[in-house]
Amino acid sequence: MGSRLRITGCVQGVGFRPFVYRLATELGLSGVVGNIGAGVDIRLAADAAGVARFCQRLRADCPAHARIESIAAEPFSFASVPHGFSVTDSQAEGQGARFPPDLAVCPRCLAELADPDNRRHGYPFINCTDCGPRYSIVNTLPWDRANTAMADFPLCAACRQEYTDPTNRRFHAEPVACAECGPRIWLQDAEGRVQEGPTAALLVQCRSWLKQDRVLALKGIGGFQLACDAGSATAIASLRRRKHRPAKPFAVMMQDLAQAEIYFELNNAELELLASPAAPILLLPKARLRLPVQGVVPEALAPGMACIGVMLAGSPLHWLLLNEVGGPLVMTSGNTAGEPICIDNHHALSALAPLADGFLLHDRPILHRCDDSVQAWLAGRPRMIRRARGDVPAPIVLPAGLDGAVLALGADLKNSLCLTGGGQAVLSAHIGDLANPACLDTLAQQVDSLPALLDLAPRAIAVDMHPDYVSSRLGARLAKARGLPLIRVQHHHAHLVSCLVENGQPPDEPVLGIVLDGLGVGDDGSLWGGEFLLADYSGYRRLARLRPFPLLGGDQANRQPWRNLLAQLAQSLPSGSAQVTALVAVQPALSCLTGARAQALLKMAGHFPQTSSTGRLFDAVAALLGVAPSELSFEGEAAMTLEALAEGAQANGCYPFGLSRQGELWQLDPAPLWPVMIEALLAGQDKAVLAANFHLSLVRGLCALVRQLRRQQGVSFTTVALSGGVMQNRLILEPLSEALDAMGLTVLTQSQAPSNDGGIALGQAAIALAKRTTDV
Repeated sequence: MGSRLRITGCVQGVGFRPFVYRLATELGLSGVVGNIGAGVDIRLAADAAGVARFCQRLRADCPAHARIESIAAEPFSFASVPHGFSVTDSQAEGQGARFPPDLAVCPRCLAELADPDNRRHGYPFINCTDCGPRYSIVNTLPWDRANTAMADFPLCAACRQEYTDPTNRRFHAEPVACAECGPRIWLQDAEGRVQEGPTAALLVQCRSWLKQDRVLALKGIGGFQLACDAGSATAIASLRRRKHRPAKPFAVMMQDLAQAEIYFELNNAELELLASPAAPILLLPKARLRLPVQGVVPEALAPGMACIGVMLAGSPLHWLLLNEVGGPLVMTSGNTAGEPICIDNHHALSALAPLADGFLLHDRPILHRCDDSVQAWLAGRPRMIRRARGDVPAPIVLPAGLDGAVLALGADLKNSLCLTGGGQAVLSAHIGDLANPACLDTLAQQVDSLPALLDLAPRAIAVDMHPDYVSSRLGARLAKARGLPLIRVQHHHAHLVSCLVENGQPPDEPVLGIVLDGLGVGDDGSLWGGEFLLADYSGYRRLARLRPFPLLGGDQANRQPWRNLLAQLAQSLPSGSAQVTALVAVQPALSCLTGARAQALLKMAGHFPQTSSTGRLFDAVAALLGVAPSELSFEGEAAMTLEALAEGAQANGCYPFGLSRQGELWQLDPAPLWPVMIEALLAGQDKAVLAANFHLSLVRGLCALVRQLRRQQGVSFTTVALSGGVMQNRLILEPLSEALDAMGLTVLTQSQAPSNDGGIALGQAAIALAKRTTDV
């Protein structure tokens, strides 16, 4: 007599079977262990006491990257009692498997990589059960070599010996390889000439290219990247021209923590996050650069921004390249503007030819596209800005009662999708802007590939309420074709619920949500963006908003900040205001506020959509202070430059916001602040101080509105949830959280899912589940 244990959770691809083998052997137990579709299957020849002792140790000592969700035990009889313990063949059995993200190269593999006496010295694909590619190379589960991109690389005798040795850390490490049997690298130049040979010689050639201010395209873990010398303004400018990326920040890759600390003052939390297995891009304040700065050009990397994105070499190939170059490298997505990152050699050689002078290629296929994750340390916690490599497909646990399989398609900007099942939610890797057909194609592919990988069949489709979102139209077609219910979800309600989910908020307990972002269609058909919602998962009541103003020129106002300034001033100042005339006189770039075109726009204001967008308010202030370009080159640019301007100053005053009632809604009205700000600007006050004062004034205005709502009859809340892209602004999130906490309110914020549109699919899925708990 014995027991069969079915282990669910993240227990494949993390060295769990070798751990089980060693634990059972240590305890003197006989039996077998193998992967199944939904987890790991263990069969023990042991009495009840032996099984209990084994299970206790299983939970207490499991590998660092593993996570046990459940252990289901049942009696089991062996046909014949096994001698000793063994790892058996995997079986495709069960649904809803959990699977780890790609893991950055571990310290032990790095030590071997740098050891001249080790047989994997300088081998760019070294890995073990603690590190290496996982999600990017898996084809299907269970996690076995035959089900990965390594299937076409048979093990050599030496690697097979390690793979089958229970005492070796590469015991059943599925991607294990060496120079004799594994993937290889080679180079190709702009003229198509191929260079093969020893890894060291190829990396010397890469260094030569990079030191000549050339751009190198290299095949990374989840896709191609473009690299250049981070210390060369010439090389960075060349990369910007080629990518048509005049201002959007570039990230920089450092070899290791020691190199990162040469350039930045880092605290322990930042050091730990940079060196974590996820190896994200971490946004670090320029103010903490060590001076004098040599080896990086801060303003070329992130012009006008407060932070620079920094990451460590996450793969052995990156580490070897950085080691050879001897200094930091710009490392940005290997794609043309707006397209998904390239993952295939042939496609990269074609698509990236206008961008790169040389290619560093390899023959290990990338099966799942995965850009670099981006995080920022805000309000005492790491905050997800872009969820991708190192974090996908790690699940987010759903609150009790939200069971069932739903596929949510997210928003059209910063798109990602979400799949739920077994009380958990999996967000896909960042896909991008669906206005680009290639990004829409990627979403359409993921709609099929993610459910197939996790072996979950969605029983409902959730989309944004916006009728013209391409994601919403795709979802409607899918629902019709598959005979599934289609659930349309309001944009800001989804933002709010994504915050509630990761904080474990019960589905039926209402909270006040403050959701500040760019634009989203409301249930009244107008464009929302500065919202106070009293809500739970299944519904909401709109209590207050930012005072609406017209989007002069429609969508053009999302790209040209001066239009939003014109709209704001028209609501605040009388026509022909002397203040505006004086403003244009000292700031000629704002001449667009006067003249025939401005008058024509104002006359047509009633024909343009109204919006309560907080993002467009930031655009207007940035235009006033002269830090917004006439035409934005990327989403959020004006708000980010305004935040960067304010970071360098200490607020010395507060500008007034109005509070008024419009029917059932309270309104936060920025009209009173404009004449005060303009007067201060005309008086020659420091623009950085004005920017800091604006951020402080908005926070105080938001808090005043919260206090007003607490006094309102029929409105009751003790918890406030903060979401939307504006909550990634440190000068809003941190003081607002502190002020609300001081008011005795529980404050919920986001860290696992982005508060921007990249996390909205999580909220959509949870809302759909809450609305369909009886039949999804």
